[in-house]
Amino acid sequence: MKYDFSRIINRKQTASEKWGGMEEVFGEGELLPMWVADMDFKSPLPVIERMNQRIEHGVFGYNIRPEFYYEAIVQ
Repeated sequence: MKYDFSRIINRKQTASEKWGGMEEVFGEGELLPMWVADMDFKSPLPVIERMNQRIEHGVFGYNIRPEFYYEAIVQ
């Protein structure tokens, strides 16, 4: 699986805590936002596809976590 880490996505004016919250927290909005561990990269396509499948399902209740859930965290 390849990721495009060279493409920076402008998240200013998108309700991003990292970018939009700087002025409130530091009184300055033009700083390097290294105060939040948030990435400005698009999510990997398999993640987007899986999320879209879940959204299309339309029900967002509490789910049982299968074994592969824990394995994914370990990996």
